[in-house]
Amino acid sequence: MLTTQILLFLRANGECRTDLVDLFLTWTKDNGMVCNSSKCKELVFRKKGCTQNIELVNNIPQCTVLPILGITFQSNGKYSEHVRSKLTKANKCLYILRSLRKEGICQEELDHLFKSIVLPNFTYGLSVFGDSDSDLTNIQNFLERCFKRKYISNIVNIRKLLEEADKKIYRTRLDQPEYPLSKILPKKKDQKYNLRKRNVIYPRVHSERFKNTFVNRLVFKYSDI
Repeated sequence: MLTTQILLFLRANGECRTDLVDLFLTWTKDNGMVCNSSKCKELVFRKKGCTQNIELVNNIPQCTVLPILGITFQSNGKYSEHVRSKLTKANKCLYILRSLRKEGICQEELDHLFKSIVLPNFTYGLSVFGDSDSDLTNIQNFLERCFKRKYISNIVNIRKLLEEADKKIYRTRLDQPEYPLSKILPKKKDQKYNLRKRNVIYPRVHSERFKNTFVNRLVFKYSDI
């Protein structure tokens, strides 16, 4: 028995949703696989104030929160649920550190454990959910409390980790033309003159939150790398 997670990204067009899901179900049948629709879920991303009623496709239930590959997505485009769950999990990990510290573990080993079992809760997928400054502030407050309570000997700056992760992704895109993200990032300008000293054409943004989303953040902050 094979269990896997397959993602279908669809636009709001109802007919498109129905047709594509039907094609997927036909494909699974033709390839000798069974798709259990009771275990399928649909997450509809909505703009603020949107109350449009979207019909179900093949009786697949709709949800407002959906974990995908370790990241919890919300229908409103935010990641507050993801950050909240990771803070809860990280707090539980601190119990292990407290217990080991009572047994006489040294600070160097405590630092290593913190970076191994606590910090990955926030570094995994950081470039995805790092667009919300309030969420980053909550994580930073947690990390500073950990420093004050001697769970780690040096303060960890979550915004610096975000910058390092973004730069690594952007450099990979430059070094590898076939990198998947190359298709969604703006191409460099063809003009030889550049009065505004920009390598790429900036997208039009109307809010700071939209400007800080993953792709826009790479363009505005690291396009000159």
